[in-house]
Amino acid sequence: MSIRKRWWMCRLALVMALSLGALSGVAPAAAQGPYTVAILVVDDFGLTDLAAVDLSTFEAGQSCAISLEGQAFAVRGATADPLTAQSHGDVVLGQLEEMITEAGAEEMITLIPVDVHGVSTDVAAERIEAALAEVEADVVLLNMSFAVIPCEYLQAIIDFGGQLLAARDAGNLNRFRSLFQRAVLFYNDRVFPVMSRRPQQAQPNQPLDPLQAYLAEAGVVAVASAGNFGLKFPFWPGAWPGVVSVSASQGQGFYPAQSWDSKTDVPLLTIPGDRPNQPLRISNYGEVMMPGEYASTVEGATTQTVIAGTSFAAPRLSMVVARYLAQVGDDYCRDDDGFFALASGEWKNLTLPEAVGTYCPAMQPFLP
Repeated sequence: MSIRKRWWMCRLALVMALSLGALSGVAPAAAQGPYTVAILVVDDFGLTDLAAVDLSTFEAGQSCAISLEGQAFAVRGATADPLTAQSHGDVVLGQLEEMITEAGAEEMITLIPVDVHGVSTDVAAERIEAALAEVEADVVLLNMSFAVIPCEYLQAIIDFGGQLLAARDAGNLNRFRSLFQRAVLFYNDRVFPVMSRRPQQAQPNQPLDPLQAYLAEAGVVAVASAGNFGLKFPFWPGAWPGVVSVSASQGQGFYPAQSWDSKTDVPLLTIPGDRPNQPLRISNYGEVMMPGEYASTVEGATTQTVIAGTSFAAPRLSMVVARYLAQVGDDYCRDDDGFFALASGEWKNLTLPEAVGTYCPAMQPFLP
């Protein structure tokens, strides 16, 4: 198809979309773009049971990818109901599928699940590379909802997971929450240095993490959830250069109710604290702040459950970016290092319009 003919087809699609929107009284969806986009959903799909992992296979100093939310099927967020019937990745995949259907973008955007839960980061990089080799799309975007921790700490996470499950099964929600708080303290005190606010630098005695090195060379757009531990910086891989970290606000949709207030952390996600009127922030800081509440119909249930966390904020940004990429292909806005420009390295929880206006004005016409 010639470029001119493709241009006229896109123009016709835009006119039709505008007309349909005017007739129906709702805002029209963006016209289908000339490029196809594949979103690799890199997550925990329940294929790896941490309790069954042979920890002796990991070498000293290796880091592992792990879904801290998916372990024990607990979300440190707005719901006390754990996701017992679906894996964390399945829920994220379902959220993306819903958004793609609502946008009428089934022919434009495809989803590819990649399970990396409980594997070392070099294996995670290999799995992503293998998935990319099978992709037939013009542009690829990675939606990553996991954290990177030292493999030597997996056993401690497994032990906490067992205690969490026992408390949940006994219906003891107070103990459930208490154990999760202890897990957070453990995580901050002992695991936290591996995703410190200082990004890894290429040094003779400290090479880049294998997954970070791969992402830096893969030529993909990378989006990652910031994490749900109330820290003022995102976990790895969100803290790595070139990866857009997504924090979570209250609410649903694509736009928080207000800009971030650095003094009060409003409207970032919180849970009730031990003291009245002093809620605890659960969202880590990130570069872009998106609503993080998601009404999900859990498999086997008859009613929807509202779950919350940065894992459900990141897919919303991925969807917006995918629709932008469908219009511009590989000609997206980049920083001086060639990375997608929204990966600013500034964890200021910008709303979508703020982030786009500051770092990628060319994306403004494609916002929902």
